[in-house]
Amino acid sequence: METASTHQKSRLNLAVTAELNELMLCWSERLAITLSELTRNALREYIERLEQDRLERELAEACLNYREFNKHFSADWSRYETRVE
Repeated sequence: METASTHQKSRLNLAVTAELNELMLCWSERLAITLSELTRNALREYIERLEQDRLERELAEACLNYREFNKHFSADWSRYETRVE
């Protein structure tokens, strides 16, 4: 659910190299969007990628922890298994 604060904007001063500035201007013209819109989109996508990377690392860690837990759990219960021959 979007709130009024979702659309509230804050001003940000950003120092970039002349080369990056030129690239940003070229892309904003190509995409027919403002430099501000290009910057917001780029920052949003970058932050989403950082968040995705963090979630993937946490998932990988959880999988490793589960694998270790499962090894110990299986070892503990293997002595109670009955085997039919």
